[in-house]
Amino acid sequence: ALAPHHAVATTAPQAARPPPLDLADHKVRISDAMKFPDATERDIALIAALRGISSELESAEEDHARATKRVDTARDLFDWATGALSGYAKTKEPKGEELRKRGRKRKGENGVEVDYDEKFMPPEEGALIPPLAATSGGGVTEEQVVAHRDAFYQKLCNVSYAELGSFSPPAHLVNLKSRAQLEEFIYIVTHWDTGTVDMDVMDFRRQHKSFYTKMKMSKENIGRRTGHHLRDLAGNEGKKAFCRYGKRDESLMYISVEELYDALFEIHCLTGHRGWQATKKIANLKYANLPQDQIKFFIDTCPICSSKKVLGPKRQKTMLEEEETV
Repeated sequence: ALAPHHAVATTAPQAARPPPLDLADHKVRISDAMKFPDATERDIALIAALRGISSELESAEEDHARATKRVDTARDLFDWATGALSGYAKTKEPKGEELRKRGRKRKGENGVEVDYDEKFMPPEEGALIPPLAATSGGGVTEEQVVAHRDAFYQKLCNVSYAELGSFSPPAHLVNLKSRAQLEEFIYIVTHWDTGTVDMDVMDFRRQHKSFYTKMKMSKENIGRRTGHHLRDLAGNEGKKAFCRYGKRDESLMYISVEELYDALFEIHCLTGHRGWQATKKIANLKYANLPQDQIKFFIDTCPICSSKKVLGPKRQKTMLEEEETV
């Protein structure tokens, strides 16, 4: 029998693992393999190249999965923090199924993977709360509210609040919707799947064909559902709100131009007169059509915020005038 040290001595050292090739090297190997005139040699070389690129692909997919999971988790925690800061979200950390499933699949019937959108059901929650009529609060008196309301609409629409009833939002200001426009949208959604007494479903949809994209339950890269739907309004029996889905599948309510001041007063004046970015984060949790321009116009005319800064002598343009000069 051999002494123990002979066994150790006869054990061959393991070959050093070759460094991984980059994509350019794989491209060269495939190109070189294609140059073999003999079919057998070419196939052997291609199989060797295929094994190498297969390992590279598997490693890249694992890295991508880890990066995607990290991005999703970071976004969820960011949204959770901003929501908690605004007072419109849970104070409990979201876990498991409460986290967004951006672009991921789920197991359907018979174990087949299907998109989340295919069996998505709107959340069964209570009625949405519409903007409450602004009277006073947040350090703003009743007289200041009246003056501020007029100043805001003058800056936004170039009309006073008293003239707002005859104001028709121009087509290029897509986020401004009149009460009549939203009522028309509600009428279309109400009859989208049933038609009317005088018109069947297909004829009704053909008449309102621009709504095909609005009613489609689609999902963008960031996971935002864009399907439009109706929700009940609290304190308004029989009244509906025209909504779309947000990042967490919540219903985001469209508000009319007549309701803009009340909505902004609630989320800006009654929450401590924060800056436009903090106000925008709160607006994004509840409303579907409150862009930063409208928020900035509100803050620019806010009597409390205006008193904290020195206004320049140059008259600021209204939104309509700015659009016309572009």
